[in-house]
Amino acid sequence: MLNNIKHFIFYLFLRLRTKKEIVRQPVSLAMAKTIGILFYADDVTKNDVLLAFIQQLKLQQKDVQLLGYMQKREFGFVYPFPFITDKETGWYGKPGGQGTHHFIESRFDLLINFSLEECLPLEYISAVSPAGFRIGFNKAEENANYDLILIPKENKNISNLIQNLEHYLK
Repeated sequence: MLNNIKHFIFYLFLRLRTKKEIVRQPVSLAMAKTIGILFYADDVTKNDVLLAFIQQLKLQQKDVQLLGYMQKREFGFVYPFPFITDKETGWYGKPGGQGTHHFIESRFDLLINFSLEECLPLEYISAVSPAGFRIGFNKAEENANYDLILIPKENKNISNLIQNLEHYLK
């Protein structure tokens, strides 16, 4: 019951926040100069594959910013990327903090949310981002937070998601 109320308030707040029209324009990976990447940072192996992909983009002279999400931070472990945790989110899922605010305000050519599961903080960032083109994976088809939704038919590992992304954004 509380979870349903939380979702209702979250999506109501999103609808009010996303009233302003932003002109969206499809862009290929080759043409994108600035790329924002969101991901659920729960698995070190997945993170390493994603960080290798980001290095590849940076070698192509792309300005890449990333933001990971994890429910809670493991102390003693140094993460090689900025992240948010449940401590930086409101009770209904709205993320806060200076790093999140900077990411939300950045005008990326391309915003990619690699999260396969519904993650309210990442959904919020995707929805309110002024990015020129927003991509998500395996989201509900009626989700208005994305301009392109890629649904992998094979296994849903991060390498497969990256291959699908590269294929469709040629």
